[in-house]
Amino acid sequence: MPYKTETIEPGTELLTVNMGPSHPSTHGVLRLILTLDGEKVVKTVPVMGYLHRGMEKISEGMTYNQFVPYTDRLDYLAPLSNNVGYILAVEKLIGIEVPPRAQVIRVLC
Repeated sequence: MPYKTETIEPGTELLTVNMGPSHPSTHGVLRLILTLDGEKVVKTVPVMGYLHRGMEKISEGMTYNQFVPYTDRLDYLAPLSNNVGYILAVEKLIGIEVPPRAQVIRVLC
C-alpha cells in the first residue's frame, strides 16, 4: 500500500504508512499499517504472517550449507521449521535420503 493521506476534519490531515515487515523491531513476521496525525499514531492495523526479507536474493551467492544458518534468523518464533523445510527441499533436489535417526530428530523438532 503506498502512502496516502486523508482529511477527517478541516486542518487535520492523516497519513497512512507501512511499518514492516522488514523493520528491525518486527522480526520479519509482522507488518503494521499505521495511520498518523503528525507524530501521533491514531490507528494501527497489525498484519501477521509476513516472512519476506529478500532471502532469495541474499542466497543467490551462497552454497546450500552457507544458507542454513540464515534460515534460523528468518523467523525468531519458529526457526526450526524454516531449517527443516529448507533442508527437505535441498535433499529432494539432490535426491538423497537421510538416515532414520535424522528423520526422527526432525519429527521431534
